[in-house]
Amino acid sequence: MQFLSILLLLAANVEAHYHFQSIGSDSSTGRPPKNRQDNGPVTSITSPDMRCNQLGTAQNTFKVAAGGSMPVYYNQGPWHQGPYQVYMAKVPAGSTVQTWDGAGEVWFKVYMGGNYTGGCKYTGGNYCFVDTWPNPLTVTLPTALPAGDYLVRAEHLAMHIANQPQFYIGCGQVTITEGGNGAPGPLVAFPGAYQQGDKAIWNNFNYPKPQSYTPPGPPVWTG
Repeated sequence: MQFLSILLLLAANVEAHYHFQSIGSDSSTGRPPKNRQDNGPVTSITSPDMRCNQLGTAQNTFKVAAGGSMPVYYNQGPWHQGPYQVYMAKVPAGSTVQTWDGAGEVWFKVYMGGNYTGGCKYTGGNYCFVDTWPNPLTVTLPTALPAGDYLVRAEHLAMHIANQPQFYIGCGQVTITEGGNGAPGPLVAFPGAYQQGDKAIWNNFNYPKPQSYTPPGPPVWTG
C-alpha cells in the first residue's frame, strides 16, 4: 500500500508539471525546453537552463506589430501558486534568431501577472495568488518596442513548496514589425537576474502568510 501511495504521488507530481511551448498557436515558433518529456522544473537559479532551457531553436518566428497582442501558449496546467512573467531579448546585429542563445544582460520584462492578496487563507490550491491562467497567456506589447527579431522567455515561478522554488520556463521566437523608438530596460541576464536568498523566490506561503509580495526581477518595461 505504501508503494502504491508513492507511485500515485509521483504521478500527481508529473501531471502537475508543464512548460510554455509556443508563441502563437504554431508550435514551430517555440524553442523546445530540455524538460519537454517530463515537464520538470528548473530548480537552480545559477543553471544555464534559466535562460531558455538550452535545447535547440525554432523553425519559425511569430510576427506581430509593436503594440499588438502576443499569445503565449503552454502545454498544460499550470497547477501551482506563484507569479508568471514574460521577458524579451532583441537579437543583436550579426546574429540570427535561429542561432542566438540570449546570453548576457539582454533581457527586459514585458509582462508580470499573479495577483497576490496578502494574509489570506488557503482557499483550495491557489494560496492567495488569485489570478487564473488563460491559455494562451496574452501579452500586450509596448508600442515603443523597436522592430526586429526577439527571443521571448516565459516563466512561471511555482511556490507551493516552502522555500523550494520551481521555475517552469519556455522560449520562443518573434519578429516585431511597425516598431517604435523605445529603449527597453532595465536589462538583466539569465542566469544572474535572480539572487540566492531573494525573498521573492525563497518564501514560505504556507505559514505565516506574507502580507505583500512582489515577483523577482526588474520592473515591467512599458515603453
